[in-house]
Amino acid sequence: MHCTHNNRYFLNDDDELRLLTAARAGKDREFQALFNQYWPLVRRLWQEYYVADLELEDWRQEAELVMMRALDRYQGGSLTRFAGFYKQSLINRLLDLYRARQAYKRIPASQLSSLGEEDGDRLVDGHHNRPEDIIYCQFCLEAFMQRCSPFERQVISRLHQGASITELKGQLGCDERKIRSALTRGRRKLVAELRQK
Repeated sequence: MHCTHNNRYFLNDDDELRLLTAARAGKDREFQALFNQYWPLVRRLWQEYYVADLELEDWRQEAELVMMRALDRYQGGSLTRFAGFYKQSLINRLLDLYRARQAYKRIPASQLSSLGEEDGDRLVDGHHNRPEDIIYCQFCLEAFMQRCSPFERQVISRLHQGASITELKGQLGCDERKIRSALTRGRRKLVAELRQK
């Protein structure tokens, strides 16, 4: 049964436990319903633990991934314990994101370099890749692009097509910092996707 409180809907314990069980079994609709129950917590933590350039939509995607991992790792049957486990997992992820941004800021600009044409050719060498490796890479790239926000996909796609960051600033009507931030988030999501596989 649903009951209302401050214009939000809450489930009773039995319904939420069934939702938790179904979400753990991999049912998408139940997963989204369970995530929506925790959305106020997700949003509040995003506000409390400020991470520079972490947009709410990006944090929502991160929080969904955290919930998937939490459901996978959670061993108890108590909702209270799951709520605490999920909350701590979210806080840990926010702290990881904060540390990653701080570490990124510490790298001197003189040490940063982009890949040249020769490096790109070494990374993608179709002559030595097995068909299953190519399929695996395509699967990872598709999953990675689904993790990205629309703005991140736009930035990554245009850069992949050869546009420079300076050109993107004009095309997208935004500053360089926002573009670089989208690239950083995209790199992290790609690394996370590859680690999951």
